[in-house]
Amino acid sequence: MPGVYLVLTADEAYTMVAISEERLRVTMTRRDEVIGKRLFEVYTDDPSHPDAQGVAALRASLQEVVASGRTQRMSNVRYSLKRPDEDGGGFAEHYWDVINAPVLGADGKVRYIIHRAEDVTQLLQSQEHTRNRLRQSDERLNAALLASGTGTFYWELASNRLDMDVAMQRLVGLQGAAELTLDALLQRVHRDDRPGIIAQCERCADLGEDFEMQFRVQLSRAGLRWLFVKAQTFHDTDGRQSYLVGACMDITSHKRTEQALHRLNETLEQRVNEEVAARASAEAALRQSQKMEAVGQLTGGLAHDFNNLLAGIIGSLELIDLRVQQGRTGELARYLEAALGSASRATALTHRLLAFARQQTLDPSPTDVNGLVAGMMELLQRTTGPLVEFHNEADARLWLTLCDANQLENALLNLTLNARDAMPHGGRLTLATGNESLEQNAASRFGLAPGDYVTLRVSDTGTGIAPEKLSYVFDPFFTTKPLGEGTGLGLSMVYGFAKQSGGGVHIESSPGGTTVRLFLPRHFGEIRTSIVQNEAPCIPERRQGRTVLVVDDEPNVRMLVVEVMQELGHQVLAAACGAGALERLGEAREVDLLISDIGLAGGMNGRQLADAARRARPELKVLFITGYAEEAVLERSGLHLDYEVLVKPFSIQALEDKVQAMFEVN
Repeated sequence: MPGVYLVLTADEAYTMVAISEERLRVTMTRRDEVIGKRLFEVYTDDPSHPDAQGVAALRASLQEVVASGRTQRMSNVRYSLKRPDEDGGGFAEHYWDVINAPVLGADGKVRYIIHRAEDVTQLLQSQEHTRNRLRQSDERLNAALLASGTGTFYWELASNRLDMDVAMQRLVGLQGAAELTLDALLQRVHRDDRPGIIAQCERCADLGEDFEMQFRVQLSRAGLRWLFVKAQTFHDTDGRQSYLVGACMDITSHKRTEQALHRLNETLEQRVNEEVAARASAEAALRQSQKMEAVGQLTGGLAHDFNNLLAGIIGSLELIDLRVQQGRTGELARYLEAALGSASRATALTHRLLAFARQQTLDPSPTDVNGLVAGMMELLQRTTGPLVEFHNEADARLWLTLCDANQLENALLNLTLNARDAMPHGGRLTLATGNESLEQNAASRFGLAPGDYVTLRVSDTGTGIAPEKLSYVFDPFFTTKPLGEGTGLGLSMVYGFAKQSGGGVHIESSPGGTTVRLFLPRHFGEIRTSIVQNEAPCIPERRQGRTVLVVDDEPNVRMLVVEVMQELGHQVLAAACGAGALERLGEAREVDLLISDIGLAGGMNGRQLADAARRARPELKVLFITGYAEEAVLERSGLHLDYEVLVKPFSIQALEDKVQAMFEVN
């Protein structure tokens, strides 16, 4: 849209969001100096500033636009341009006629204000010059000079005679007319504007008011032309109204601009909404593309690792089948060992994925991180080798934290191994603990909630991580190690464990080394200790003949658990869902142990089944077997555990030991 304009937000800030090139040229400013700035950061309303009065009027006009929703006009607003004056210093004074037009939203409220200004400095200067000349010479001559460069006229009230200069005649289409009168002029005025002009003329003649009006004239070729007329009434020596002297200005372009602003007002909201919708759609498509890329990397890494593991398992089982058919059973142990080894690595890979997804089953307890680190030092030193020099900086007043100690040990071992691999020729590895209380700003930097945290810091003097790779180190299957040296799940497991425990991880790296800080939330309780008996431990004999109810909707798992329980000499009941299990409980005279999956089909999960069973059998022991954590289900009752958990996949020996231990507890 041509013109000298600004687009402002309709709030107290009046932020400048758009500006015309003409406005930049006239004010000798750059777009980056104004866009995004508050209007009154540029137009200062400091009372001591020479422009303060005009700026205050501008503020009032903008407030009226927001309050009324109507266009506001201002005349002769002073604003000094940042341009040297003729003396080479200071700023040149300029005056502006201003139109502040509202842009309404769909709700009818003012959303933006279009601030259009016209430099009328020369006009005002000309008027001032004319007023000075009027004091020295003929009033009619001074009136002609009032609007130099525009049409001027002289209207004698007594004779109703009009005297127009050539410019004025051209504006109203009366050039070459034999006689110029008010009636001749009214014939050119648009019929809708005639009553207003007549009323104004009567007030000038009767009351001596000045004339100021906008009206349209109908021209034969040029069509409608908008004119702005301003005239002053002069009196004779007796004080009676004698004549008017005035000037006429073509404001057709101004009116066209107003119409354009009106059309913009009607369509701007729709165009803005369309642009926002298009941008949102593009951003959503980008996020989906990035998500699919991450999923592709994840599934590709999983497929690669599991294919290797499944090849070992399937190949070993096929060889076992072949050797059994051949009667060569003496070679089975080697193949069984290979299959079990691949299965164990698959189990470890699954646990790492669950850790990254924050879906692993955790057993949190109050933990002394200093004690845990001290207990692992011998293992860590043996693992890293003699080339790595260890430093342990433990905070003597370290708080407790609530976490799964076994998972914290795995995390520390992973971080230590990464540090060792970053120092192939040796170096220094520092383990440090500390307490940190994070306020809002500091917590936001680490992606944490404000609060107290126990920190475990692992620092090395190794090669460091390239800056472009640092943001990817917690992604699954991403590794900075050479191909075949690392699965890319170590740091992702540490990240998932920390997040699932209510904390987080922060990494910093440079060519001189890497520092990883593990944040774990502070625990205000005490460490639970068990009573140590002085006597030698007594290994109780296996007690058989118990009744066990096994519930799992996976037939193979259910069959495995049933057979293991039968091997232990227990009587076994089995069910595939919660409803079937409750029927078995109702039929059985006695049930000593419930072994159940947590995620069951049929609308009842394992915890709901256990709660229902214990209402009928309060002393019933419960063992949950699960592959991931469901926080809403795995709730603790009171201060003690009301169940035991065994994580899938598990070995037969682990199942036997867990069940036997539960039966040995009174």
